[in-house]
Amino acid sequence: MPDPDVVPRRERLRAEALADIRRHGYEQIAAGGPAALSLNGIAKAMGMSGPALYRYFASRDELLATLVTESFEDLAQTLEAAASAATGSAAERLRAAVVAYRTWGRTSPERYRLVFGSTYGSGELDPERIIPAAARSMAVLLAGLAELDPDAPGPTVQPPALRREIQRWGKVRAGDQVRDPGVLLLGLLAWSRIHGIVSLEIEGFYEQVGVDPGLLFDAEVEHLMAQRAQR
Repeated sequence: MPDPDVVPRRERLRAEALADIRRHGYEQIAAGGPAALSLNGIAKAMGMSGPALYRYFASRDELLATLVTESFEDLAQTLEAAASAATGSAAERLRAAVVAYRTWGRTSPERYRLVFGSTYGSGELDPERIIPAAARSMAVLLAGLAELDPDAPGPTVQPPALRREIQRWGKVRAGDQVRDPGVLLLGLLAWSRIHGIVSLEIEGFYEQVGVDPGLLFDAEVEHLMAQRAQR
């Protein structure tokens, strides 16, 4: 029989190695973008051989898919926690989640760029892991919008082709919990604008033009609330 102390130690060492590999991966991405991710570079930084590292990740794409999935899950957990911790009205819960989105992007810019500033966030590398992880954070925004006025439908979506695409997006990539095409459209448009602000902020654009991104972001959140109220 195996020594009962040996297996836990092996598992612990493996978990530590995996954590180190991911940490080095994020550091590479922060320094040079997703294209800079290199298993051989990570192995060198960790004092390992290339073949030894491949015992943990079979390919660069496998590691990249893990980092994308992990980043989406971390974002989703952040938004869910913010919405759950908020007390009071549905508007306050939604506002807390949206503010948490901006905070996550500002404090984890390398992760934000990885999932939203590259094609890797689309899920192509590993759809079964990445797409559900990505859908979780969008589901928080959509649920928040729906809860602002649960008895009122969203705006009419025209043309029919757009309505079909929006509904398909909601089912496949946004958690499939909100079905109203008007709310889905409002959520996608709102995320597009919010994403634009956060993306420009982490790249330093607003410093150049002399606009406070926090004030601009708050104005966009209020605009979103007003849009939902207008139906």
